[in-house]
Amino acid sequence: MRTALRTSVVTVALAGAMLVPAAGAAFAAATAAPLSSSAPASDTSRYEGEPVYIGEGLVAVLRNNAEGPEAWIREVGPQWKPGDTYMVRVVTKLDRTLPHDTAKGLDLELTKAASARPVLVVTAADGSATSYPLPAGEASTDCRVGPVGQEIGAGMSAELYLSELGPKVLLFEAGDGGRGFARLDRTHPALPESAGFIARIVNPSGAKPVFEWKTQGGNDTVGRVAFPAFPQGCKPGYAFTDDKPVTKPTAPAPAATPAQVKPQTAGQTSVVPKGPVAAGAELPARTAADTVDTATMTAGAALVAAFGALAASVVLRRRHGARD
Repeated sequence: MRTALRTSVVTVALAGAMLVPAAGAAFAAATAAPLSSSAPASDTSRYEGEPVYIGEGLVAVLRNNAEGPEAWIREVGPQWKPGDTYMVRVVTKLDRTLPHDTAKGLDLELTKAASARPVLVVTAADGSATSYPLPAGEASTDCRVGPVGQEIGAGMSAELYLSELGPKVLLFEAGDGGRGFARLDRTHPALPESAGFIARIVNPSGAKPVFEWKTQGGNDTVGRVAFPAFPQGCKPGYAFTDDKPVTKPTAPAPAATPAQVKPQTAGQTSVVPKGPVAAGAELPARTAADTVDTATMTAGAALVAAFGALAASVVLRRRHGARD
């Protein structure tokens, strides 16, 4: 009977041990379920739009909401098809401030950007163009000026833009459909020295910015072209701060030589020496060397006088001895 009782106790304990983890898991699941269901999903609405495949493994996500018309160019790969995800790496973005760019040999331009119905025009390397209308939106005042094309030599060209964000320059290489080389703006107004040539925006935050370049070496002059002015009714989104001119340090004046030192005439008290020195003459200041020389000469003269007196004494003694 005791054996049966012990067996029953052990069975109940084992059953309890097996039920405790299951009950704990069930309680945890019941507790976590409301939390997971109430957690907000990741908000991607700012970047969602109408995706269209434009070739070369790129998708243009077309938007026209409160931010204005936008075409987000994203790299999705050549196997992309409608319905696949497009929230991948951004290559570039076109809008009213930057309506033109290139990517993978495609020329991308957001036309009619200030109107209510902008259009994205994609031009391939063979010259064929395809238009992709954006969703309808609200028209706005187009304060963007450009592009203003400029050849700068060495197979390079530039496009100048001006908008509320300031001056901007897009540099392109010749060949390969005008591949993009670099972009300059107010925050990055100049190419680094490693580029091998000069391209910079002078006075990028000022009222009259200027684009400068020098692509050839030697004594070739620096090319300059001014940015166009803001359209009437448009104002920049920043305060004008003109660049300060660079001031070269002034070299200190060379020290005057003794020959260039002029005697002081005003406010100087002259001491006229007494004796045979003519009035108005100036005596040079005595130095330590002069004092030593004078003392040496005086001692020498005294020594000569002493030898002279001794010689005279000897002569007189000889004379007296001869008389005696």
